[in-house]
Amino acid sequence: MKLAKIVLTVLVMIVFISPTVLAQTYQGTQTCQGCHSGFGGNQYPQWQNTLHSKIHLIPDTISIRPLASFTNGDSISMGSSYANAKVYLRRLGSDYYATVGAGGTEYKIAWTYGWGFKQRYLVKIDTGYYMLPIQYNINKYLDNSSGTWVTYNPVNWFTSGGAVKPFDNTFRKKSWDRNCMGCHVTGGKVETVIAGSDTSWHATWANNNSSGNMVTGCESCHGPSTGGGGIGHQMNPSKLTTKERKLEVCGQCHNRAQSVGGTHEFPKNEAENTYFNPADTMKPLSMFLDMSKAPNTTGGPGMWPDLVSSRQHHQQYQEFLGSKHYNNPYVEVTCFTCHTAHSKSPKDHDLIDSLLVGGTKFEVENDNNTLCLSCHATHGPFAGISKSWVVDPVTYNDSIGAVVTVHTKHNTYDPNNLSNTGGIGRCSKCHMTTTAITAKAYDIHGHTFAVVPPVKTREFQGVSTPTLGMLNTCAASCHRNPSGLTAAVPTFGIASDPTLTDWRESSDLALADTLWNYWQAWGWTGVKEVKGSVPIAYNLYQNYPNPFNPSTKIVVELSRSGDAHLDVYNILGEKVATLMDGNYKAGRFEVTWTGRDDFGLQAPTGVYFYKLESGSFTQTKKMLFMK
Repeated sequence: MKLAKIVLTVLVMIVFISPTVLAQTYQGTQTCQGCHSGFGGNQYPQWQNTLHSKIHLIPDTISIRPLASFTNGDSISMGSSYANAKVYLRRLGSDYYATVGAGGTEYKIAWTYGWGFKQRYLVKIDTGYYMLPIQYNINKYLDNSSGTWVTYNPVNWFTSGGAVKPFDNTFRKKSWDRNCMGCHVTGGKVETVIAGSDTSWHATWANNNSSGNMVTGCESCHGPSTGGGGIGHQMNPSKLTTKERKLEVCGQCHNRAQSVGGTHEFPKNEAENTYFNPADTMKPLSMFLDMSKAPNTTGGPGMWPDLVSSRQHHQQYQEFLGSKHYNNPYVEVTCFTCHTAHSKSPKDHDLIDSLLVGGTKFEVENDNNTLCLSCHATHGPFAGISKSWVVDPVTYNDSIGAVVTVHTKHNTYDPNNLSNTGGIGRCSKCHMTTTAITAKAYDIHGHTFAVVPPVKTREFQGVSTPTLGMLNTCAASCHRNPSGLTAAVPTFGIASDPTLTDWRESSDLALADTLWNYWQAWGWTGVKEVKGSVPIAYNLYQNYPNPFNPSTKIVVELSRSGDAHLDVYNILGEKVATLMDGNYKAGRFEVTWTGRDDFGLQAPTGVYFYKLESGSFTQTKKMLFMK
């Protein structure tokens, strides 16, 4: 009887609830806690252990990293570019403070920011929050056993002479409220405040700015609660009707783009004063984010000079949209295909424990390739791997390895890194290049799922801004600084480079040359000298066969020794593949192209142009690739 009365009461409330209550508003994670901590599942306590729930934390002896720096009164230098200006730390009881500049203003730290890879600190100035110009990089993902102090955008706070910049409109533009808030709180909104000639921004979030909603909470992914709630009151991202909308749930934050209007770095339509709502299927992310402006896939400070690979964090969405995973017609792949939605996985990056593919449930791991092979086995380069092998990867390790090594061209299969090879044969080592420079050098993995070839380091060696040259997968992921767990990786006799920030150095270029020679020898492209007399003139011959599939040959004649470049372009003029790149002696060469681009991916059917450049000689011809 009591249950019946409760149900009737709820129904009456739903029927007579006011339109204002029914309007979609963010009520905060505490609204979900009651049901989803046992009665409706354990999603809430599971979520509390994720990095989403720990983006911001109130400073205490656990959340402050490193505690000793505040207790000891340490100072962090901004370096010679800022006249070695410093930020001074101290602790007073349960409060933590930072003084910016000698004799400068002391700020009480309001929130810690980061947790998983790094630690930053938010302070409040007037009505807005700002990130201090210091960052503590922990040893590795969720490992606080040690760490290093570095600077974080000191240019926002200091002049090159070490003076603290004034608190003016330019300074306010760097506020957390203006730039970061939209992705780091539940139901965040930002108000632009204009007072005379001064402009500032003020953020608010769910449940009266409660600390429990200074997080990426339930409503961030499920959409705002509606009225008094009830069963089925929120959207389930996995049940959205299109792949695009599913990706947008994560893509709203895992991108590096601008709001529509260009003011913020989170999805907002400034003209309409509206924000992206993952539950509103009638308004896609494109109505709130402008992907056409830097930094994103058009270039800019967030990209490596190939304009494909991201070099900063939270750009997985843009990379994924250009990947083969997005375009493949066979299986729908989204972010939650590989990553857990609520729980804190014991695996790095919250990877899933199991995957259901074609009716078969696989227990999956990144380190033994089962995460990838559960989908990729039985077709493509892994046609020789049966699904039953993937179900039992320990028993069939050698059988799997025999197939994978044919694909990788490496004669060792050690994905679990049992032999200190760095994980040779692990899919993600090559197809998820460590490209991003954030908390620690190269700690973020790219989501293009394409290999960055060694020739890219050579191609962009003249680039000095916004990067110093261009990385490549082989070097960044394995061969650049093998030591410790990667001790068995060959260095090819080339000196190490511990910084991995300047890819124009002679050692980087020498390593790229060596790796590119292997790359070509492995069949992505092949250059074979044809013995005979030295040609009297430069010549570029028509490829044969033409049209072709799966490969074609191009004959090149060089009458003089020197640099020669043979590149393939699509009809849009975009470079697709590099077939020759280096110093060649005079002679006749036969070049093979297998129809793959510089990333090892199969090029689409179509017309292509191949262009030879050597000295002052340039010639271009056309060919047709047909699948």
